[in-house]
Amino acid sequence: MISSFRTIVLSCGDLGIKVANALSADGASQVVGLVVAPYARRRRTLPAKFRHVIRKQGWPGLFAVIGGKIASVTSLREPSNLDRSSLALAPGIESHEVVDFHAPESLSIIEALRPDLAVIAGTYILNASVFALPRHGSINLHSGRVPEFRGAAPAFWELYNGEAAVGVTIHRVVASLDAGPVLAQEMFPLNSAPEEDPLTYIEQFKREVLLPNGVRMLVETVRALADGTAKETPQNHAVARTFPTPDHRAVRELRKRVRSRRKYGGTK
Repeated sequence: MISSFRTIVLSCGDLGIKVANALSADGASQVVGLVVAPYARRRRTLPAKFRHVIRKQGWPGLFAVIGGKIASVTSLREPSNLDRSSLALAPGIESHEVVDFHAPESLSIIEALRPDLAVIAGTYILNASVFALPRHGSINLHSGRVPEFRGAAPAFWELYNGEAAVGVTIHRVVASLDAGPVLAQEMFPLNSAPEEDPLTYIEQFKREVLLPNGVRMLVETVRALADGTAKETPQNHAVARTFPTPDHRAVRELRKRVRSRRKYGGTK
């Protein structure tokens, strides 16, 4: 029997395919569409772009970006939001690539799919014109404990602050960033003094722990919403903290703190 609970997935990359396929395999909802848009980028002049890269990545980052641009000119590969060479969308799921989730043609696509629920899996910040369009609104996968770790950079600020664990949260989407009622939240142990470079450790932790558990928790949450057993817990906004994307100074400080923990037995 095909579920009558219609779900769509909104994403800016390959995570959307993984989530859509997992939801389809579970069968608790009918996954009727995957809508993908590129990450939104601010238009900057060339000097402003240089200043932005230096602030975020330092001078070595600027040289790396310039080298990458030169390499891309000689590459024959066409850019794409989805790496279809490694991931295939399950049969029966419509795939739509749009320029902007907020564009009229995107809103028309979403409306035509008649979703009961939208699952947000790695997008830029969405307006209510998008997240409120489905009959039961939208839910979001956030790799962080809320309300204490809203915002950017999964596992980065937890490692920076010497936390013992990182949260994965499924929450309702509201106008404020990562501020909606919590539908599911789990904690996963974090090594506060990894032997490898902290950024390498974070990427491995995201790939091996946060992302697969996030996909699992999304499936479980959609199943609970579809059968009416989901429970929501409002966040305590008084203790909320929202973190920015780390710049090169934060990365340098992170490495310094991790070296200190290694030396002094894992303390902050």
